Amino acid sequence: MDKKNEMNVINNIIKYLSINIKNIMLTQNSIIIQDTYEIRIRVNTPIYIKTMQGNYFISYNKYSHTYNDSYYKVNRNDIKHTMAALTSYSIHAYENEIKRGYITIQGGHRVGISGDCIYHEKDFTGFKNITSFNIRVAKDYNNCTNNYYKYIIKNSRQIYNTLIAGPPLSGKTTFIRELTRKLSDGIANPEFYGCDITVIDERGEIASQYNGIPQIYIGRRTDILSYCLKKDGFFMSIRSLAPKIIVSDELGSAEDFEIIQYALKSGVNIITTAHCFDISDLYDNIYIKKILDNKFIERIIILGYTKRPIYVKKIYDNLKDNMLYDNSN
Repeated sequence: MDKKNEMNVINNIIKYLSINIKNIMLTQNSIIIQDTYEIRIRVNTPIYIKTMQGNYFISYNKYSHTYNDSYYKVNRNDIKHTMAALTSYSIHAYENEIKRGYITIQGGHRVGISGDCIYHEKDFTGFKNITSFNIRVAKDYNNCTNNYYKYIIKNSRQIYNTLIAGPPLSGKTTFIRELTRKLSDGIANPEFYGCDITVIDERGEIASQYNGIPQIYIGRRTDILSYCLKKDGFFMSIRSLAPKIIVSDELGSAEDFEIIQYALKSGVNIITTAHCFDISDLYDNIYIKKILDNKFIERIIILGYTKRPIYVKKIYDNLKDNMLYDNSN
């Protein structure tokens, strides 16, 4: 993503913020702001941003890894006005999204919410006394997976079933988004003919959906099932959309073995993700371990979070139990 587009992304987010928070953001060094990928707004605390250069507290015309009493602290009015803008001044219209713990705004940016949780019987229904927001900035990084296609593409019409694993904020969504786009449209080197892909996007993050429209391009042969449970998405897409590849997020539940087995028996390739810091963490999850032990997954790509937009630490051949790539030093 070029610098001009990065600034446009941040400016589109700033319009949702309260006037004080907006003005503080506008006083920051443009290089810091354009590199921001997370904005944390917490009541009684200065604004905190995470950037590719480091993490900073910010106030009017200043930023630092620490802060003192001169830094502006977010107050309840800032929270109230920001929430109103995020929900277009109609919080009831966003009830279903809020039940998932976040709101997706124009541009596909995801805003996590915290506060006093409200339950009806055993069902979570929303928040009152909202105390903080976590704005995850949706950025698109073209060609960030170019060096790794040779480990994923088996031949011009088929891929290895691949698991992209890493810790939070390591770029799993960025990786599968770019991979989806390229496999859908086709790749010249190594040669891969574009094919039909279904993305099962349980949280609306991969395509960054907003009002039913993908905010990020993920391929001309891609169908998207947003906010769809993984099990429903796999069975629906195989029966009705006839994909060659299914892309989904976050393995780790008891039903995943059955879902993936059904897809593979149907002749569909899989690209999916999981949380881990290293491959040993995957085997600590009994559900993922079962999938790996049965060789449903052929390639395992482990990401780290020390570099942006993605840092591939290791790539394993799960069929032969050997390492294909090691950049962990």
